[in-house]
Amino acid sequence: MPSWSTKLRNKLKVDSANTRAGSSMPKSPISDPRTLRSQFPTPASTEVKIRLAMLSTAMVDALGGPPEFHKRFSFDLVTTMLPNENFPTKLQPQAGIWTDDTSMTLCLAMSLATFKESPNSPFCGGFDEVDQLNYYKRWYEKGDLSSVGSCFDIGNTVKLALSIYSRYRTEEALLRIRSDLAAEQYCGNGSLMRVLPIGLAYWRDEEQAKIYARRSSQTTHPSTMCIEACEVWTGAICCIMEASVNPTPSPDYDGDDAKFSKLNVVEFISNFPFTDNKLRESLTLPFGVPPRPEGRAEREAWYFKYHPLLRLITDTQSIPDPNRDPRLSFNIPSVEALPSSGYVRHTIVAALYCFLATRTFEDGAILAVNLGDDADTVGAVYAGLAACFYAGEEGGRAEGVFWTKRVREWLQTLVRVDLIERVSELLVGWEKKVEEEF
Repeated sequence: MPSWSTKLRNKLKVDSANTRAGSSMPKSPISDPRTLRSQFPTPASTEVKIRLAMLSTAMVDALGGPPEFHKRFSFDLVTTMLPNENFPTKLQPQAGIWTDDTSMTLCLAMSLATFKESPNSPFCGGFDEVDQLNYYKRWYEKGDLSSVGSCFDIGNTVKLALSIYSRYRTEEALLRIRSDLAAEQYCGNGSLMRVLPIGLAYWRDEEQAKIYARRSSQTTHPSTMCIEACEVWTGAICCIMEASVNPTPSPDYDGDDAKFSKLNVVEFISNFPFTDNKLRESLTLPFGVPPRPEGRAEREAWYFKYHPLLRLITDTQSIPDPNRDPRLSFNIPSVEALPSSGYVRHTIVAALYCFLATRTFEDGAILAVNLGDDADTVGAVYAGLAACFYAGEEGGRAEGVFWTKRVREWLQTLVRVDLIERVSELLVGWEKKVEEEF
């Protein structure tokens, strides 16, 4: 069971008691929707979460395709689907085309849902690195699971890994990938951008999901930084899925204090035992900070004071930028403050920033893609996690936080929705089998 279910729920119980008992530290209103602790995941079924998380990845990937490779503030604000003109010899001028981020996500989902140990095996589904690489290879060489029937965009490290895989026998290829591509120069975001299906399929067993996330990264991105980025992102998705699919309030808890919130996402990531120093510096508290307060309001204030990412949000969002587009309710930070390159450290920090600095799926998506540079990947990574948090059935509690007029327009413009939904249904079927064994 995900650690949120045990450690964090026990922690919430203590915090609730402390809040009732009172505290000497100043408290902000618990109902203030601007606070992280007052933003809760939308309850929904596993099927709804999986389907909408996969569709959301494709939507924001496609939304971010046109500003990809462009410097921040060098293009008009992107809020609608536009034709992707970055690949003029490979793409028709059509809006809603998703890129390699979604294709590789679909490849991984298909492998998880359809893997067979032998061609005649009656059983389908499971985790297998070789099967995953075969899906990536067919996408690269034949255009399988592409939005346009061909691979028009591929990361350098993925391309190198597939080249090694094609030139050597399987076992030697896997060993060579892990040895030859482990340096920091290969720390791209190609494994993080596709890892979503692991959290969606295995969220009921967080520890197993994190193991699979590590192994998934090693097929193309074996560096410690890439592996740990995939692991922590998958763990966060597991926690969100557990809290939104199985919200189980206890009579020992007190109101909103008992609920899983964005503050718990911050705490999960901040408490992750990173061994990569750069990820630890970006995503956890520095050494020497004062002891953590117990009350939730005080604890959130403490994180905003000391956590590097929350301090960045305060520094860049507390005062409206006088030059900001009047259509926006948030600032777009400078490149110096928040890089959005293909370096996995930049991508995970930027995606998490977009999730924590905004309060709706739409706002976070617009912020992500308007960062430019590797905009489609930052958007896709953001969207998978954010949809797990916000998404729900139309007409229900997800209205406004997930479903908006603009999000519906994005979905209507998206190409090959049928393909994404078909793969999503297969992943739903595999998750049900995993549930039966859990």
